[in-house]
Order: sequence, then structure tokens, then C-alpha cells
Amino acid sequence: MVVGFGLSSYTAMESGPNWLAKVGGKSITEADIDAATRGQAISDDQKPEVLRSLIRRQLMLNQATDLRLTPSAAQLREVISTIPAFQDNGQFSPARYQEMLAASQKTPASFQQEVSSDLAARQLVLPFVQGSISSRTSLDHLIALMTEKREVAVAVLKPQDYLSQVSVSDAEVKQYYDQHQADLKAPEMVKVEYVVLSKAQLAEQQTVSDEEVQKYFDAHKADLAKEEREASHILIQAPKTAAPAEREAAKAKAEALLKEVKANPSRFAELAKANSQDPGSKDKGGDLGWNARGAMVKPFDDTVFSLKAGEISNVVETDFGYHIIKLDAVRTKALADLKPEIVEKLKTDKAQSAYQAQADKFNEVVYQQADSLKPAADQFKLQVQQSGWVTRKGAQDAVLNNPKLSDAIFGDDVLNKKHNSEAVEVSPGTLVSARVIEHKAAEVPPLATVAPDIQNRLKNDKAAKLVAADGAKKLAALQKGENVNVAWDAQTKEVSRVNGDPSISRDRLTAIFAPQANKLPAYVGGDDPVQGGYVLYKVNKVLPAQAISPEMRQQIARSVDGVYGDAALNNYLNSLEKGAKIEVRATKPKDPQ
Repeated sequence: MVVGFGLSSYTAMESGPNWLAKVGGKSITEADIDAATRGQAISDDQKPEVLRSLIRRQLMLNQATDLRLTPSAAQLREVISTIPAFQDNGQFSPARYQEMLAASQKTPASFQQEVSSDLAARQLVLPFVQGSISSRTSLDHLIALMTEKREVAVAVLKPQDYLSQVSVSDAEVKQYYDQHQADLKAPEMVKVEYVVLSKAQLAEQQTVSDEEVQKYFDAHKADLAKEEREASHILIQAPKTAAPAEREAAKAKAEALLKEVKANPSRFAELAKANSQDPGSKDKGGDLGWNARGAMVKPFDDTVFSLKAGEISNVVETDFGYHIIKLDAVRTKALADLKPEIVEKLKTDKAQSAYQAQADKFNEVVYQQADSLKPAADQFKLQVQQSGWVTRKGAQDAVLNNPKLSDAIFGDDVLNKKHNSEAVEVSPGTLVSARVIEHKAAEVPPLATVAPDIQNRLKNDKAAKLVAADGAKKLAALQKGENVNVAWDAQTKEVSRVNGDPSISRDRLTAIFAPQANKLPAYVGGDDPVQGGYVLYKVNKVLPAQAISPEMRQQIARSVDGVYGDAALNNYLNSLEKGAKIEVRATKPKDPQ
């Protein structure tokens, strides 16, 4: 049985060959779904949407065939030759074409048929994309709405200003206390003392001699003391994909600049600022800074490392275009420059070895002498630290914020038996052991302890209700034209539909622009989601719309035309659906046995 899903004129059919839908006799299969989604898995809920898009595409192809919108062989060749996947060095490659088609398991004939179908469908769609032009009047009206501004005065009624008008009795505090025991309950807490064994601490304890530094430098001189070169360049851009004529013109310009540079090398920076098309170095006179070999593209790199300090190259071609290169200086780092880096490296290496050697011993000590952390602290030269209150959800001491350590601390062995915890690696290279020194069970604090907080909460709740009621009353009176004492801000705001104030919600903004200009002033208000309380807006007047640039007008027009074009195309496809014979299978048929 076959079922439609929102498309009219669909016909029920008995099970037949392996198809999901038929459009005017043309079948759409599961393979078409896979091709449309590029083989990505989709849910059953997504499949009808994909299938409908394929049905609509087939409707367009059928209509294009009926209208004989078939592209010529010359058009096919032109389109296929411009596909980047079939090109080598920017030119169509027949060998590459055959290779890519074979990899996709397609023949030239089947691929050309696909391209022909796409071009035909594109010709059918083009009138809707390009032909939907909004009227000047409707565009002017839309732009006027978008650029219109309104001047508004603002008054915020704040809950704290109403606190003096409310009171909370002891009975209300007690009632809240009795009804919110779970909310008021303080979690179980402990204070712990702990020790930390880390690679960072061990690194600080290491010493490195000058002999060790010299030995390391000698062994790694090739890597550490790499020659670096400081170069400047002038680039005339000509991407590898540019047309030959464009690259020749760029090369000619570079050759002309080279003559100027050679004639007066001291003007290199000046000419780079005026002519180079490298945005990263142009304003610095072409300066590229210090670079080791291999940091730049090969032709550029080879040239830089072939020059002597102060020399200027001939024109060098790369994939970016044409360069004129000047070598400014050469340097090799000496031992004195590298010593701090080497010392740090050797300390880290020693700390790594020490950590690996001490980690197991550290765990043994805190386990075997479980009644105190002092033996471990003494043996490994660590400081016993003390925490603030720690709950199962976390601690102020960052090193204690680890789920495994928390489980250990609140486990029976540590919490109740007061033993050291196991050594827990809270982060790579950092071990922590802790012991509980103070424990508070979860409990509801006495009423006297929390009464001030409860009273403040209840007063704030009452003040919020009072300000909301007073704000709504003031707004109603203002909208009736009554005189109301409102403290409007001295500074008014200018707001527009497009660039609204972040503190004004979209609904509130819509309300501000709802009154007609001849009905102003008008009043809008409601709860203030930003500051709390209640906010009132007095819409004073409509401000003249600012003129927009021709470019912005054209951009808006294109957007509007696109919306109209999409709507027109959708209506056209709807009409094709209504007039076509479309058959859709309810589920994917089983493979033939």
C-alpha cells in the first residue's frame, strides 16, 4: 500500500519493483536518497523531507524535458571543463576526468546526463530567482520600517525601593522554615589536611650544573642553534589558479619594481609599503621577521637561505605570485641565549624521572602510615596544607576538586576511620593524599541561624509583587491619559526595529513601534528581565529615518527579491505537484527473495 505525506494527487499502488516514489513514470529509489545525503545516515523522520525534495527535483526535470530545455553539447563541455576536480594546474585534464569518474563508478555518458539534467533544472528555476523583483514602493516601505527610529523615555521601578513598604512577621519566617527544610539543609562537609606530590614541585627542587648545560647544548646543537634569517619582501599577487595573462602582468610589474629596488636598495621598505600586496608585511616595509629553514614555501625558502645579508634577489615565483626578497640579517643562537631554556628542560626531565621513581613510594608511605601525613611530608619534602570546608560537590582548593579524591575523602576509611586517603592523581603529574580533620553531618541549621536570610528573601518576594502591581497600575493610568508621578530617566533612548537596545525584549520592541505616529506619546511596560522590577517606556516621537547607502539598498533589495523568488518557485512547484501523477510507497520495499 502507498500513502501520501502532504502532497496532493498521489496514487496508491501495490508493491512492485524496488522504488520509493514515482513521478510521471520516473522512479526514485533508496540509492537516490543515499546520493542526495552523500551516504550519511538519516532518521526515518528526515527521510520524507529528503524524498519530497527529490520528488520536486524530478518534477522540474520532467517539466524541463517537456519544455525542451536541454543544454547543447558545447554547454556541457564548457561546464564540465570548469569543474575544479577535473583540472590540473587550472586546466581541464581528460586523464583526471576519467580517473575521478572511475573512482565514483560513473561513465562519461552517465555523468554528462546528470550534468545535463542539473543544467536543465537550473534553466527552469532561473526565471524565478532572477525575475522576482520587488516594487519600488514596497521596497521603500520596507526600508522605511527598518530604518525608522523612535525616541523613548524609560523609568525602572526597582523592588528595593519598595522594601520599606513591606514587613515580614516571625510567624511567616517560621512557616517558611518549616516548609523548606530540604532547601535549607546544609550539605555534609569536612575539613582536610593534604599533601601534594607533583612534577612541578619536583622540578623546582632539581639542580642543573653548567657542565650538564654544555653537554646538552653540544648534543643538540643542530636543533637548538638553527640558523635563522630575517627577510623582507615585496609581493605582487598572482595565484596559481589565475589566468596566464594575469600572471604575466603580475610578473611584469614585479620585474619593473625590481629595477627600481636595484637602482636604489635603500628604498626597499618604501617601495614595499607602496606596492606589496601582502597585507601581513606591507605596512612593516615587507618585514617578515626571523624564520628558520623550512618555515616558508620552498622557492621562497631556498632563495632566502641562498642570499647574503643585504642582498636582494631576482623575481621569485611561488603559488602566491611574484616576490622580490631582501635578506636583512642572519643569526645563530649562542649557548648564553639558550641556557635558561636548556636549564628548564633538564629540570623537567629530572623531575619526570624523580616523579616516576617516587610516585609508588609516596603511595606506599601514605598507606602504610595511615594515621598521619607527616611521614610522607618529611620524606618527600612536602608541605602539609589545610583546606576550608569541602563538600561532595567541590572545594575552594582547586587541587581537591577531583571526583575520585572526593569519593575517597567521603568514603568510610577516610571519613570515619580517619585514615589517609590513597594517593590520587588529580591531574597528569600531580598526586594528592588527604585526611579528614573535621566533619559536619548534613543538617538543617537552627531557625535562629537562617532567620535573617529567610526574612530578606520573603521581603524581596513581597517587594517584587508590590512593584509588579504598582507598575501595572501606573501603566494603565498613563494609557488612560491620567497624570502619574513617574521618575523618567533624564536621558532618552533612540531605538529602531533593526538595531534594538539589548535591554529591550523583542516583544517590548514590537509594542514600542505599534502606536501610530499621530497617537504619540504612548506608553508600554512590563516586567524588567534585566534589572528586575517593572519597566515603563514613554514613546515620545518618531525620528526621521536615516538615509542608507545605495549599496545597502541594493543588498536589501536582493534579500527581498530572494524571498519573493523562493515564494514564487514554491508556488510553481506546488502547481506542478497538483497536476502530476505521483506515487509514494509507505515503507521501503523488501529486497526480492
